[in-house]
Amino acid sequence: MNLKPYFTQDYLFQINSAFISPTEKLFFFGAGVLVLLGAVFKIASVLALNPVDKAIRNKFYRLFLTIGVSELFWYLCRYENVRFFGSHFVAWAIVLIGAAWFLGVLVSIIRNYKQDKTIWDKEQVKLKYLPK
Repeated sequence: MNLKPYFTQDYLFQINSAFISPTEKLFFFGAGVLVLLGAVFKIASVLALNPVDKAIRNKFYRLFLTIGVSELFWYLCRYENVRFFGSHFVAWAIVLIGAAWFLGVLVSIIRNYKQDKTIWDKEQVKLKYLPK
């Protein structure tokens, strides 16, 4: 698989106004999938049983919805042939920002989930035995 043509200056910064390429359609469908994942995580956060899980699901909701809507906006700019915002460079920048954000959320979950869950469980036990 030759990826070199996808990282040339012409591919990254010039817009072919004649047609939408298959990679651009891939960005569009990927954005749709991310928006749907955002909706799923929002529903999951509403149905969460504890605030720790709800906070994590809300983080993923914001991540997926923001990156998905940004890619849909990029596709609209590409479709309308907007000079800079319709370039492939912007689409890849959005993907890289989303990947960095995802890794940040993942590291945060790995570091803090067990501790936050334990604190919440202990608080629930304490509240169970306190008079109302």
